[in-house]
Amino acid sequence: MDYFQSLVDILGKFTKFSVLGKGDTRVVVSEKGGRIIGIFIDASPNLLWVNPKLEEILSEDGWNIGGIRLWLSPERSFFYSSPEKFEGWFCPKGIDPAQYRLIKDEPMHLSLGSRISVYDNLLKSNLEGFVRREIRILDIRRKYLKFWVREGIVGEYVDRVNPWVLAQVPVGWKNVGTVLIPVKKNYEPVHYFREIPKDRLHRTDDCISFKIDGGLVTKLGVRPEDLREVGSGQIAYVTQIDKRLWSAIILSSSNLPVSQEDCLDVPKYNPEGYRASIQSYNSGHESFPDIKFGEIELQLAPTMNIDGRIFATVEYNLVAMIGSREEILSKVKKLLKVRKFKIYQ
Repeated sequence: MDYFQSLVDILGKFTKFSVLGKGDTRVVVSEKGGRIIGIFIDASPNLLWVNPKLEEILSEDGWNIGGIRLWLSPERSFFYSSPEKFEGWFCPKGIDPAQYRLIKDEPMHLSLGSRISVYDNLLKSNLEGFVRREIRILDIRRKYLKFWVREGIVGEYVDRVNPWVLAQVPVGWKNVGTVLIPVKKNYEPVHYFREIPKDRLHRTDDCISFKIDGGLVTKLGVRPEDLREVGSGQIAYVTQIDKRLWSAIILSSSNLPVSQEDCLDVPKYNPEGYRASIQSYNSGHESFPDIKFGEIELQLAPTMNIDGRIFATVEYNLVAMIGSREEILSKVKKLLKVRKFKIYQ
């Protein structure tokens, strides 16, 4: 099956798109939603999750098409109609799909921009502004891809926001995958929606493993104080993608919040508790009865606010790899600099 061609055939019916890369290693970016919606290495299956009802979601101008998107947090303020109770979740169209347009389009480098508009249901205030997303391929080798992304935000608003990057990932060939987050000793995971069951979370001295299977809505967070370097961290996703191949995606940034003060996203489970700069979400039938996916997420350093004007420029890298199980786990261990971790399978 030509996974790449299948994706671009559907996209072409509804939106402009661009393809970065060379040969059979390609990154697909759609104008709709400003998404990085496909990562293909040596003609592999898509390493990102794409909604199996993609045509239907695109025709309805819906948000959940898949891929890597840019949102703003705190989620409580912008995505809940009753934020005090964490009730009435919705996706504001002024953030997603917004109005993205390709600005620059070259074989290894592109940029998109959009106006954004969203209402803060907690502070009763509008946020009006612009975002620009720039993507550049840094390295392509056999079974390996690395690219860089810069997110820029300017606008008018009464407070600060965190640029929020969310990569949707598939549950894999055997309907299970593993999120890995390197941490310091004596860390404390943050439970965002509910206490995560023990069989879905495994802890070693230097790494957290979190199960992704689309079977239960759960969300894990890691505090900036628990990352090994101030303002810097990584999150990886590992899964089997077909009978022979495994894959890994690693998001990393040195533009993360440095303290609780700079983490603006409040946990539903304990709003008065700790907040996280790195997060991971597992879908479940409670929210999505007919689809299964996971997410790896970065809450990036917050915007500055000067006299009601906000601005931020933040960057992150993405590394994607395919290979045998042994190859992938060896490379992930080396890149994350961790000694031991659990892989769910």
